[in-house]
Amino acid sequence: MRVRLLSVLRRPTVLTAGVAMVLRGATLASRFLLSILLARMLSPSDMGEYGLITAMLAFGLFVLGLEFYSYTLRELVPAAPAKRVQIIADQIVLASVSFAVISIGAVVAGLMGLLPKTSLLLFLLVLVTENASLEAMRILIITSRVIHAYIAGFLRGGIWVYALGLLMCWEPSTRSLEMVLIWWAGGGLLAVVYSVLCLLDLPWRNFRRYRPDLGWILAGLRTAGPFMLTAVSALMLSYIDRFFIDGFVGRDGLGIYTFYSTILIGILSLGTSISHQFLPRIISGHSAGADAYRRIIVLFLVSMLVAAGGLVFVTGVTMGPLLRLFNLRNYAESISVFYLMLPGLFLRMLADVPSYALYAAHSDKALLLCNITAAAVAIVSNIVLVPIFGIGGAALSGTLASVTLFLCLGAIARDRIRNYRSRSTETVAISSSTHIW
Repeated sequence: MRVRLLSVLRRPTVLTAGVAMVLRGATLASRFLLSILLARMLSPSDMGEYGLITAMLAFGLFVLGLEFYSYTLRELVPAAPAKRVQIIADQIVLASVSFAVISIGAVVAGLMGLLPKTSLLLFLLVLVTENASLEAMRILIITSRVIHAYIAGFLRGGIWVYALGLLMCWEPSTRSLEMVLIWWAGGGLLAVVYSVLCLLDLPWRNFRRYRPDLGWILAGLRTAGPFMLTAVSALMLSYIDRFFIDGFVGRDGLGIYTFYSTILIGILSLGTSISHQFLPRIISGHSAGADAYRRIIVLFLVSMLVAAGGLVFVTGVTMGPLLRLFNLRNYAESISVFYLMLPGLFLRMLADVPSYALYAAHSDKALLLCNITAAAVAIVSNIVLVPIFGIGGAALSGTLASVTLFLCLGAIARDRIRNYRSRSTETVAISSSTHIW
């Protein structure tokens, strides 16, 4: 029995899954550690500045990447090694042009006071290393270097947090936002170097005769266009509230809100990693027929109800004791804001079910419409509620936007599933045969 168990554990797929789970868990745990670390070591005002920088980084990464990976990843899979080098080089050219535009925007933001001048250079450094490491991870995954991708992810978002935590505890002079940004950029640079070493087997010598394929780049931008709108709508749901809090409440209030929202974004990321496991099965179920499609969606819904409900319950119960344990009094006084954010977290996680159901059914326009509608609700409700209720209004706005997203996606997905079930078996077979995955 023991020999058989060892043989199972030594299988490549089992080893890969185990290593990936450990690395993913360590990376997610580092996000929670970073939130506690910053709350302990920095003032609420500095925490607020960190929240504003991370929000601007999120939008900066969007502008820098332009969701171009949604096009290049499909191109990389069937490409020969020489063509892969060409694709990566073209993506670097596009990113360089985007970075030049962002740099100008960042300078303007610094002059307007939106971004501290002292952090401007570090902001740009973190932006470029974060984007490069993220794109490198995607390339590693699509070229079947999964373990290397998770190692790069740990270098990018995990190991530097643990090292910085030890340094801050040992040396008080390192407890500054600038030091966080320096180490953040260092982690991204380390991940890029590691990824480059993993990709050295590609024929980079062809790069000497490289000429940008502008037609190919423009075709990719047209393909990525709808994904851009969906992505920016999702960013609005997660980060737009920080700008309203900074304008109407101030940096101290933004710091408290950033602390809680950072933890919830980490939990949302964990929920997303659970959802991703169901996506291939939902796509296969849709291709197999109405009954299989319905069964996997029901299983997905039940699984997410349990996972999301459990995570929200555990988080809600443990947050108060954790704040007392780490003596975070300023944050404990506003814990009611955290509880207002929990329903929104639950519904955002649950919204993956109708979202994936619509994705499998190729209802891309419906997905886009729902995300834009939810983003509009987030903007309008923040404008109305934040000046009245402060950070509590931002929490309510996030919950209202999540309710809108879930109901909109749920209503359309329910209609699509009903219509799909009402078709005859012959029609379903013809329809599914036209899908190319």
